[in-house]
Amino acid sequence: MRLEPWADAHFECFAAFMRDLDVIRWVRRAPLDRDRALELHERSLAEWDLYGFGKRAIIERETERWLGFAEISLVGPGKGSRDDDIEIGYFIEPGRWGEGIATEAALELRDEAFGRCALSELVGRCRVENVASARVLAKVGFRKLRLFELQDGAVVEIHHLRREQWAVAERGSLGFEDAPLALGGGYRETG
Repeated sequence: MRLEPWADAHFECFAAFMRDLDVIRWVRRAPLDRDRALELHERSLAEWDLYGFGKRAIIERETERWLGFAEISLVGPGKGSRDDDIEIGYFIEPGRWGEGIATEAALELRDEAFGRCALSELVGRCRVENVASARVLAKVGFRKLRLFELQDGAVVEIHHLRREQWAVAERGSLGFEDAPLALGGGYRETG
């Protein structure tokens, strides 16, 4: 698979994808209508210009087929972490769940965030019932920080990874499970 920076060519697949009930059950209460999908698409395009990162389409190399999308993005207010936290997310076609696509995408995003983007930390969020997503975050080095109840009543797990933990594991001297837990490094939890 490859991750392509977000472009207008991805809109139709994104709009259809965000109407799929199996996809959205983990991230929103209702499917996106076309106008809201277009609004989010345009915001995604702007994020690349503003921040130098954003959504990426996940494309299967052999077939050029859309497999979903992944992103590095600002969390924003009311979501269980600091408003200026940056998170990774991954959204895969349901028929392809369990194939390691989310893990591969998350690894690439994590490495880009700490490498090219030079970020100092990342968060990952998932609903508590989305055990597979929590497993992906753990595989790529995140540690569960806490639970948070959103305004709509959904409970999400907040996961965290610091650049130092990534760097230690990348050097190969320790696995992520052995890397020092560095949450005391100024992470202040807010809602």
